Amino acid sequence: MSETFIAQPLFDSHRYFQLMHKNTLFCDDNPTVKAFVESCCDSVPQAMDDYRFTKEFLQSKGRRNEATYNLFRGETEKFLLWSWLINKKSVVQLKRRDLETYIDFVNKPPHYWISDNVYRRFDNRNGIRDINPDWRPFTIKIPKAQRLDDIDFKQKKLNYKCSQDALKATFSVLNVFYDYLVTEDYAFGNAIASVKKDCPYLIKDSSFNEVKRLSSLQWDYILESSIKMADEDENHERTLFIIATLKTLYLRISELSERTNWSPVMGHFWQDKDKNHWFKVFGKGAKQRDVSVPDPYLEYLDRYRQSRALSGYPLSSETDPLIHKLKGSGGMTARQLRRIVQQAFDFAYQQMVKEGFASEAQTLQEATTHWLRHTGASMDIDSRPLKHMADELGHASMGTTDRIYVQSDHLERAKSGKKRLIESR
Repeated sequence: MSETFIAQPLFDSHRYFQLMHKNTLFCDDNPTVKAFVESCCDSVPQAMDDYRFTKEFLQSKGRRNEATYNLFRGETEKFLLWSWLINKKSVVQLKRRDLETYIDFVNKPPHYWISDNVYRRFDNRNGIRDINPDWRPFTIKIPKAQRLDDIDFKQKKLNYKCSQDALKATFSVLNVFYDYLVTEDYAFGNAIASVKKDCPYLIKDSSFNEVKRLSSLQWDYILESSIKMADEDENHERTLFIIATLKTLYLRISELSERTNWSPVMGHFWQDKDKNHWFKVFGKGAKQRDVSVPDPYLEYLDRYRQSRALSGYPLSSETDPLIHKLKGSGGMTARQLRRIVQQAFDFAYQQMVKEGFASEAQTLQEATTHWLRHTGASMDIDSRPLKHMADELGHASMGTTDRIYVQSDHLERAKSGKKRLIESR
């Protein structure tokens, strides 16, 4: 097998994908995709049909939610590329043995199919969506704390193995994909379930995952550092507001971002007849929920609004973006919001190290925006009814909330386990 990467991305970002007409197979501003699929037809005559049904599948399953689209796109895209370029078959010609070979491939892909970072698939060049030569179907995930180190990426690629979560996602997406193809009378069966059942790489896990959250000391430093940043530079009032909102209202970063079908605005804050404060959220699964707003949070909302020359509690008619851009108009993307949060984390880390808490600061280098949601929920779980917390977090059941944040059985087991002795009595 040649070690030259000859594949290319097939489907653009959610934003550009949504702009395509439903009956349009290829975009005029992205001619490379059409040329590539046509070239694959030389060895796999059904490649064009594979592409068409996959595009329709992504339109059907990923049109409402960008995260769902990204997951389904990533898995089906690499599956098509492997099927055409390596196995030289259409996806509807693959037998069980072929699918097992693909899972072997996913578990340990060739190093030249792996990138050392997440790269966009296409770049704009003179009005054309051109291929980004750095893109690969697989990516090495480097812990944030190690990114500044001198990393041997070649060795990392050689050591790459698919994670359990990624492998489960592959099976889930391919199962839904083949069900769709069968429904559309393009495929004649779905063998994914049987391949998964006998997969040697999947591990049945009975352990529990500790929720990733900030310690009280780390949270105090992040909040105090954000306040200090805002006091010194009014532009960081936005930083302080984002930090306080994610933690206090238990939000995902996507729930603060501007998306194709939702733009958070100031008017999403509202009051009921009893003067209780609420915030309307468009969350996971395209579901709306209302999160209660505690009184101490109003100080941060008011401070942020004053920095934007807005006064009083938001009116329901206000259409100002909730998180504003310093330049330009409209709200901010999840990626832009993450950069702002990372600045606050970095500043807090520096402050902790400077004041003698280097050891306690270490995990801040691993922290992500989602830790703020977990931190707020973990701090409040003992003082609020479980049903209230489940509703605030947007969980479908209290069991999910209990499993993630309470874990009372595990705590009791750890407590009793500490009494074990090494020496005989």
